[in-house]
Amino acid sequence: MRVEGRGRLRRAAVFGATAVLAVGLVGCGSNGGSGEEPAADATRTFEAQNGPIEIPSDPQRIVACGYAVLPLLQADANLAAACEWTRELDNMDAETKAAYEALPKVAPDGAVSELDYEAVAAAAPDLIIMGVPARVQSQLDTAKLEALAPVVFLGLTNPGDWRGLGEQYADAANVSDAYGEYKEQYEARAAEIAGKYRGTLGNLTFAGVCNVCGTEPGEFFREYASSYTTNLFEDLDLQFPGQPANPEDVHGEYLSVEEIGRNVGNVDVIVYGVEADGSVSPELQELMASPLWQSLPAVQAGNLVPVKHSHAATYETALLALDSIDEALAALPANRQQ
Repeated sequence: MRVEGRGRLRRAAVFGATAVLAVGLVGCGSNGGSGEEPAADATRTFEAQNGPIEIPSDPQRIVACGYAVLPLLQADANLAAACEWTRELDNMDAETKAAYEALPKVAPDGAVSELDYEAVAAAAPDLIIMGVPARVQSQLDTAKLEALAPVVFLGLTNPGDWRGLGEQYADAANVSDAYGEYKEQYEARAAEIAGKYRGTLGNLTFAGVCNVCGTEPGEFFREYASSYTTNLFEDLDLQFPGQPANPEDVHGEYLSVEEIGRNVGNVDVIVYGVEADGSVSPELQELMASPLWQSLPAVQAGNLVPVKHSHAATYETALLALDSIDEALAALPANRQQ
């Protein structure tokens, strides 16, 4: 994953708890899995977070933003333009990356407030799918977008919400069959890993530290359950206790490095993201060089789990992350002793 634009990632690092997440909503009358070709002008009602929206049954020119970009690329949806999604460039295979790079971009990564409405209009969309975090919906000029095409808003509250929302993005784009191809593989792989380590790691406690959350010198970002990296462990039956001091922070918080002993010193294992080549981001290097980090019981015990593809947000790319997690869990002292 690239580390540019961390200031933007910091602004998006903690999704507001007051945002309403509509996980589980499905489009009414979707024929994404029926195999039937809808009429060119056919429409259906789709239940989105912004209400029931009349959308094309088989949209041909979709503009996608946020977490909707990669799942729709992987499912070969009819995309006409997209917001930047550079955070997962290292998760894309060559074909997907080429398709992504060929799309006109209508907003910088993590900055929907800078959406170029003229560029959206130039894409001549028949459907706009906004998968940006729920807390930033107010930064959009919805009226401008609705004047161009039906707007489906499906935003996340927690990073881990990609599972349910990815299926909704695919449903809205009428590519459910293609997107679901990797779900069974993912679930089988997660179950395999969960069973493999349940006996040795099931009683241990875990915590996450973000690798690219735009921290300032002298601070770190603690990830609790369902955060950027930790959500990839949710299907592995491992324990990530704790919660932010401010409930509105939901899944993680910025803390002083001086607080790391109090905050992370009581967990058995620490997980964190690394680049695709295994290297550590500059901000994580700074944290790991701290004597306070070095004194943590989990660090001294060698109970560290580096995760490649740590910002994966589709079933296809999460499979890559699971392979990395499996390798790192196998290297923990508790498993080396078996």
